[in-house]
Amino acid sequence: MGIEELRALMGHEKIQTTLRYSKVTSQRAQEVALYAFEKIPSLGQ
Repeated sequence: MGIEELRALMGHEKIQTTLRYSKVTSQRAQEVALYAFEKIPSLGQ
């Protein structure tokens, strides 16, 4: 999904708002993923 589509979907007037939100969301998703990887025992061992 492009950033313009995301902006339209979220109803943001300013593209900066969408960019900031997108950045925060991906940062948070990365943190959650890393946490999950630490908690899940390694597969295939």
